Amino acid sequence: MARLLVINPNTSTRVSQKIDALVRDEIGATAEIHVVTSDYGFDYISTRCGVAIAAHAVLDAAAKFIVDQFIPDAILLACFGDPGREALSELTGLPVVGFAEAGLRAAAAEPGTTLVATKGSLWCEMLGELVQGLGISDKIAGIRSVEHLDDGRSIAKFLAATAAEIGASRIVLGGAGLIGILPEVIATSEVPVLDPHRIAIRKAVEMGRSAGHSKAVQPSPQTPVGLSRALCTLLDRRTAGRSASHAHSVRNC
Repeated sequence: MARLLVINPNTSTRVSQKIDALVRDEIGATAEIHVVTSDYGFDYISTRCGVAIAAHAVLDAAAKFIVDQFIPDAILLACFGDPGREALSELTGLPVVGFAEAGLRAAAAEPGTTLVATKGSLWCEMLGELVQGLGISDKIAGIRSVEHLDDGRSIAKFLAATAAEIGASRIVLGGAGLIGILPEVIATSEVPVLDPHRIAIRKAVEMGRSAGHSKAVQPSPQTPVGLSRALCTLLDRRTAGRSASHAHSVRNC
């Protein structure tokens, strides 16, 4: 059974409870689930500053779990924006799946183009940067915010009309705060809606079952200052392991 570490990059335990319920609803007892909440940062991430702090908090959360408990088979980054995803993958050497990347890649693999939606204009801007970084700009017809809407039916109507206007074949609606109303949006939308959160959950479990650990962080000639005990311990552990592996390779050349 795969052991899945789920990290909520914000500090809201209420959001973590929603994420935990969603993960368990999606995969049931097919994986061992451990949900953790960031120790510091913001209960709602809405600025680039907040994203940067969340990325650091995510590294700390993963390090604390790995050092104090055990190494999971995969990590699910439970934020539609994936703060710290690449750094987390580098640090741990584990499969790391983010809500945003998983949902966007799944949509891009389908015929036609996709409308992406979330709450907050800044998140739309950052998702646009992620789309560009993933090399799927030609598959994304537009990115819109639904922050001016509160109920599922209104969101579904707005997004369906927008999708029709820009010629999108489907909609990806993401954001941990939208998890509760997504079923209503999916049920009432005239345009197919993909749930990036469930897509990411399934992908994380699949990768946890099948993927071996990748290369972890490279040895650094510099010594970090002021980091948490757990993060320093994990950095030392991973770089030491990498150094030993390198030395073994040199001896066997």
